[in-house]
Amino acid sequence: MKTAVIGLGWWGKVIVKNLSKSKKINIICGVDKDITHLQDFANEYKIELRTDYESILSDSNIEAVILATPNTLHHIHIIEAAKAGKQIFCEKPLSLSASDAREAIDFCKKEGLILGLGHERRYESAMKSLFKHVEDGDIGNVLHVETNFSHDLFKVLEKDNWRFNPIDAPGGGFTARGIHLTDFMVHMFGRAKKVYSTMTSIAYEKPRIDTMSANIEFYCGITGIVSVSIATPFYGRYTVFGDTGWIEAREVNNFEHDDPGELVLSKKGEDRLVTLHSHTNTVLENFEAWYDAIYDGPAYPITPEEMLANIEIFEAIVKSGESGKVIDI
Repeated sequence: MKTAVIGLGWWGKVIVKNLSKSKKINIICGVDKDITHLQDFANEYKIELRTDYESILSDSNIEAVILATPNTLHHIHIIEAAKAGKQIFCEKPLSLSASDAREAIDFCKKEGLILGLGHERRYESAMKSLFKHVEDGDIGNVLHVETNFSHDLFKVLEKDNWRFNPIDAPGGGFTARGIHLTDFMVHMFGRAKKVYSTMTSIAYEKPRIDTMSANIEFYCGITGIVSVSIATPFYGRYTVFGDTGWIEAREVNNFEHDDPGELVLSKKGEDRLVTLHSHTNTVLENFEAWYDAIYDGPAYPITPEEMLANIEIFEAIVKSGESGKVIDI
């Protein structure tokens, strides 16, 4: 499938590098506003460089687009690509509001297109094992979930970087990282009912948000807590509590490293079971699952309903953090 990557910043380059290993998706073009510093990269991966997204939409040779553009543009870029009949993969977050997410999803559905989304962490081997243990009833009835994903990778960025901008990243570290954690939650527990969140600036000066925490109540009755800091050394865990046990996935490093994930299973009356799960190329897995769904393979595992449910949580977290109120969804 001949494809263009729109946005060749850090993550756009990661996508191109990982998909260079794919026999299913062929990146033939990259688009960025400033291509003056990208020629060596383009030569290495044998891609054409352009500065104009519209030229991609009108190019019949390009079958699909991968959007690694600023968050504020995701919604409109999806709609424009859908109108042009291109298959679409969008980096997370899908949009910054539930209404925009719903409109983008509806446009893709209307045009018979498969929308892919950059939640590659669903494919981590430890997380897939956790999903199965919970689904199989190994911890009994689920009661509660707690999760944290923190790091200090942004400390090297300039103060005016878009990742600190309340317009481009209104949830602070949640926008880039925590949204993966609530993706796990909606995959397991469905839509959220209520959200209460706090956002603070302790390590950084306002408006940069360095720490957030949210309490979530799901329609199924399960409760959850998600927290993210972007001012502390790397930490990652996802813990699900049941009435006969609990299970926790732990990480020791970010995606770019090959460290294995760790899974701890504690069942009532038994010794804790600790297993290691090898690092895999989850970015490639996610993209090729999208490709397979397009070409009559298994359905894409991240459903439109889950995409929308996660943006509902995201929007509610931002509203609650700004207002100090509980937000009903």
